[in-house]
Amino acid sequence: MKIKSVISLLPFLVLIFSLGYSQEPCKVLKSEIATTYVGKCKKGLAHGKGVATGQDKYEGEFKNGLPFGKGKYTWANGDVYEGNWREGKKEGDGKLTYKKNGVDSTKLGIWKNDVFFKKKLPSPYKIIRSSSVARYSVQKTSNGNRVFFSFYQNGAINTTVSSLFLSTSSGTTYNLGSRQGFDNVVFPFKCKITYTTTNSLKTFTYNCEFEIEIIEPGNWEIVLNN
Repeated sequence: MKIKSVISLLPFLVLIFSLGYSQEPCKVLKSEIATTYVGKCKKGLAHGKGVATGQDKYEGEFKNGLPFGKGKYTWANGDVYEGNWREGKKEGDGKLTYKKNGVDSTKLGIWKNDVFFKKKLPSPYKIIRSSSVARYSVQKTSNGNRVFFSFYQNGAINTTVSSLFLSTSSGTTYNLGSRQGFDNVVFPFKCKITYTTTNSLKTFTYNCEFEIEIIEPGNWEIVLNN
């Protein structure tokens, strides 16, 4: 009797289970990537992070069924755009990689309403890490292949720097007065600096770390303030 009762209830249980876990199809409103979608959904439309594929492919953020925010779009011919989107169109900072007459080409800059608007020059340097450094300045002073570091505190040379260690991708040590530097560097140039110093009131000591990559060749002055 008990077995028969359970068997008779199975269709009803299956119905409840299917209703409880049924999910409305999540649509993508850009036809070129509307075949399949995996990701977050809201009111039946792709909304949040997801991946949509069709003849093309898009990985990134969606809003109301369209690419909106940051994302990567790959066309069937291999062209790739990585950057910002708005209502399914390229908008804001972005990079388009494509082939022109069989040669790899790039458009890096600002896009408006799906059209390239203005070229954006890449930064000549990149700060990878700055820890316990109150402020810093990075300046190209002239053409060349030298990089110098200076350490300041309260508007004067920081005389409390100790345990200074500099690790670089290239160059030979070249010191000039209170400045620590490198000559004959090869760009792009990477340098990681660690050191210990007191605070401005000289009441306690702490460890500092600074890491930079310089892309553009030249003579560079980097000042670290504590």
